[in-house]
Amino acid sequence: MTLLKVENIVKRFGGVTALKDVSIDIYENEILGLIGPNGSGKTTLVNVITGVYLPDSGRIVYREKDITRLPPHLRCRMGIARTYQVTRPFNNLTVLENVMVSILNGKRYGKISVEEAKKLAENIIETIGLDKFKDTPSKSLNAQGRKRLELARALGSEPELLLLDECLAGLTPSEISEMLDIIRRIKNEKKITILMIEHLMHAVMNVSDRIAVLHEGVKIAEGKPEDIASNIKVAEVYFGDRDLAFKFVKR
Repeated sequence: MTLLKVENIVKRFGGVTALKDVSIDIYENEILGLIGPNGSGKTTLVNVITGVYLPDSGRIVYREKDITRLPPHLRCRMGIARTYQVTRPFNNLTVLENVMVSILNGKRYGKISVEEAKKLAENIIETIGLDKFKDTPSKSLNAQGRKRLELARALGSEPELLLLDECLAGLTPSEISEMLDIIRRIKNEKKITILMIEHLMHAVMNVSDRIAVLHEGVKIAEGKPEDIASNIKVAEVYFGDRDLAFKFVKR
């Protein structure tokens, strides 16, 4: 079943068209990888889906409701959450307090007590593997800890659709493996649908059910990971040379 429809989205910044008639369906309980070179429009698309940017044309439909003009906080309370490439915690609040803020302003805004929010935050922090740091100010966390906290804060709003913007960037190989395990668990145990932007090709190929590819604001391919891996057009975009791309996909 389709959870969210991106329909013919166009987004311009002055004379630059960042998204050109982009359409993507996101299905319930899947991980959709979104890949493409730098500047291809991936984060811009996430910003349009979450309401940070309003599109110049096209529409966003969530659970059959047009949310194209809805402000970000209302989209969040409907069940759409996201992380950021550069983590954005409240530095002087503890890990626990950061997640509680998200819970109190998320899907159950005005319907949950502080004590209930605290218990839920503790459960989320344990799931993410930050329980040892729950009383630690977020500014004291290392890169891995901040990435996990960013994910915990997004989960605090109790999303049905979670958009991850390069949540693996800056992590070591072992940390990447641990984060991928957490992402799979979130999808399988919490039944959360995930849109995942990532530059690490092996990671996104390994975890995604489907992959969409953007290049210069245009969707150039969409399909299963194995289909994208053998797509000559996608390889050419990444390698910048058709002969080299052809050799790559022939392996």
